[in-house]
Amino acid sequence: MDRAGAGPDDLVVELGAGTGEIGVHLLRLPVRYIGLDASVAMLDVFRAKAAEALPSLVVADCNQPWPLPDGSAATVFASRVIHLLEPDHVARETTRVCRPAGYLILGRVLREPEGVKERLRRRRQQLLLEAGISPRQSDAGARRVVERCVVAGGESLGRRVVAEWTGESAPATVIDTWETMSRMGSFPVEPVTRTKILTELRHWAGDEIGNLDRPRAFRERYAFDIVRLP
Repeated sequence: MDRAGAGPDDLVVELGAGTGEIGVHLLRLPVRYIGLDASVAMLDVFRAKAAEALPSLVVADCNQPWPLPDGSAATVFASRVIHLLEPDHVARETTRVCRPAGYLILGRVLREPEGVKERLRRRRQQLLLEAGISPRQSDAGARRVVERCVVAGGESLGRRVVAEWTGESAPATVIDTWETMSRMGSFPVEPVTRTKILTELRHWAGDEIGNLDRPRAFRERYAFDIVRLP
C-alpha cells in the first residue's frame, strides 16, 4: 500500500479474497478495503478471522463485471488467483475501476526451477496435457494482464521480490496435497482422472527424484508485478 500511495480515503479492491490470508492484514491498514470472491464459504471463513474488523466482502465472480463504480479504486490487488481468471477481462475491469494513476498489483510465489515442487508441478502439467486438459500458466496470465493494461495506456513498473523463505517438503506430501484438490491447472478434474494422473506422477517421481518420503530443502520468493494505470 506504501508503493501504491494508498491512504485512508482510498479504496483497495482484492480479487479472490478467499479466506482472508492476506485480506485480514490489509484490513489493519489505514485504507478502505473490499474483497471479492465467488465462494460464500471462503468469505465466511474470512469474516470469522477478521472478527470485530467487519470486512466489506462481496460474493462476485471476478470473470464477470465487478460490482464497483468506474474510477472508484486506488488499487486493485490479486494474489495467486490470476490463473483462475480471464486476463483480458481483468485488464478491462481494472482499467475501468481504477482512478487515474491508480495501481494494479499482482502477487505470486516464485519457485526455483529445479526445486521438488516445481518439478512435480511441471510433470503434472504435462500429464494433464496428455489427458486432454490444457492447464493455465499463472505467470503467462499475469504477463498478459500487464500487457493489456500497458496497451490501454498504463505503465509497467516491473516485478519486485518482496519476501523469501526456505523450508523442507517431501514429494509425497506435495502429491498428497493435490489429492484433495478438485481442480488442477485451474480446471476441474474428474476424480478418476485425478487419481490416474497422481498415480503416474508418483511413479515418475520415484524414478526421477527418489525416496518420496525424504524431505528436500526448498527456497521460494513472493513477488509483485506492478502497473500504474493511465
